[in-house]
Amino acid sequence: MDQPRRRTFTDDKILDLGQHRRQDEARRLRDLVSAFVLSVTAGGERLPSDEEIAREFSCTRNTARIAMQMLVQENTIGRTAGQGTYAHSRPTTWRTDRLLDKLRIDPPPTDHDYVLIGWRETTAVPRSMATVFAPSVARMAVFERVVLYRGRPGSLRTYYLPLRPDDVFTPADANDDVLEILEGRFGHRPLSSTRQISAISADLSAAELLAVEVGTPLLFIETTVRDAAGDVVMVYHGRQRSDQVRVELTPARDEL
Repeated sequence: MDQPRRRTFTDDKILDLGQHRRQDEARRLRDLVSAFVLSVTAGGERLPSDEEIAREFSCTRNTARIAMQMLVQENTIGRTAGQGTYAHSRPTTWRTDRLLDKLRIDPPPTDHDYVLIGWRETTAVPRSMATVFAPSVARMAVFERVVLYRGRPGSLRTYYLPLRPDDVFTPADANDDVLEILEGRFGHRPLSSTRQISAISADLSAAELLAVEVGTPLLFIETTVRDAAGDVVMVYHGRQRSDQVRVELTPARDEL
């Protein structure tokens, strides 16, 4: 009797958090491809195939196809029949000269609550992510939560947290202050981070979780947290409703 055909490349699927459909996986994969593949790819350079992307990030080919189509629709990548997929030039990253942007959030962070909508621990750490983690990293916690502001969904955040052999991180921790856990329990002190903010339209998955219409403009916030050695100790991606939460950056002179 023939064996049933396998539909995935691995049983340890980092993007399947166990509660949501294929569109959610594609949204998460779109973010990882942008952060860890396109960030090291020059404009005009050929990108891996959908099958190679699926193998790298432990997902199905169909998930990879949907995620790459999202990037095509955003004009981040281009596809030509018979020639493959190519990266477009990335937007210019601009930072103020000798200015510090102090982040303010309205409503204040004290007036919010987290709802954990997916969590898993995995040993399937993609190579492109492992290269920025410490060599001692053996596992990764992947979780997602919606942030409610005054009871209404305002942010959708997906976290990727590398774990060393002795690090313990549970679903209860995923609904706690993760930065405090990184600094206190895991000893990653002092922490520093870089953050990029861009505009994005709500896809089907994000629209449902944030209770908005498909195509609604959202802020897309990519944050990379590092320890004193420069190793990445957490990456998280956020989609934020501007009608529920306003982010204000107040530039101030950097004292030398």
